[in-house]
Amino acid sequence: MKAGGRAPSLSIVIPAFNEEQRLPRLIQELATSAEAIAASSGFSFLEGVIVDDGSTDRTPDLLREAAAAQPLLRLVSSERNRGKGAAVAAGVRAARGDYLLLTDIDLSTPLSDLSHLARAVHGGADMAIGSRVVEGSVVKDAPAYRKRLGQGFNLAVRALTGLSFGDTQCGFKLLASAAARELLAAQICHGWAYDVELLMRGRLAGLAIVEVPVTYVHDPRSRMKVARDSVRMLWDVIGLSLRLRTCERGRQRRLRATTR
Repeated sequence: MKAGGRAPSLSIVIPAFNEEQRLPRLIQELATSAEAIAASSGFSFLEGVIVDDGSTDRTPDLLREAAAAQPLLRLVSSERNRGKGAAVAAGVRAARGDYLLLTDIDLSTPLSDLSHLARAVHGGADMAIGSRVVEGSVVKDAPAYRKRLGQGFNLAVRALTGLSFGDTQCGFKLLASAAARELLAAQICHGWAYDVELLMRGRLAGLAIVEVPVTYVHDPRSRMKVARDSVRMLWDVIGLSLRLRTCERGRQRRLRATTR
């Protein structure tokens, strides 16, 4: 997977909304560890792309200061809050790396787990997704109610979409930048359910997607309100499934018409 004898470049894409409390740790981690972690996983670290999704606290100021001081940090800004999925898509469009690691600002899955996903991609997978439920995964400090709601949501996703993954919502995913841009070009879900859309579009495109065990440490400061947001996500998935299935049926009809 090397081009011209060099390791492929890696951009790390992170959405942020009102994250003045958690941002300093992320910036420190990118500054001190990202290059070594990427190198040990077969990549050259190109940049960290942090997308400010219309924050109203000190997040924009902290990001501007960090970007001015660190050449490997890039800031993408949105004037209003559009949702996690929209922020990730904006980061994907701006990123310049050959490969993208999509991750969350709380580092609930440590950057060092990139090596697990990288092995899958170097081995031929088109996309490697972190999982908190497959054998070998480690989950720490997650409340029981969050686990139960997560399990229920993933069962619903399987029933509605036909996806077979045990964990669609882990925010730790690795794929080629060209594939990410293609999959998110016609994005429907701009919120928390964007992961499901990414995987559905990947499946429809015939990508080889591998679920990889990772470590997950729950952050009690998570911005996701599980009960409320799970209901909203479920409605998004229902709408997404209907629209993508309709598009796929239309594509199949056109394909059959051209082969008659």
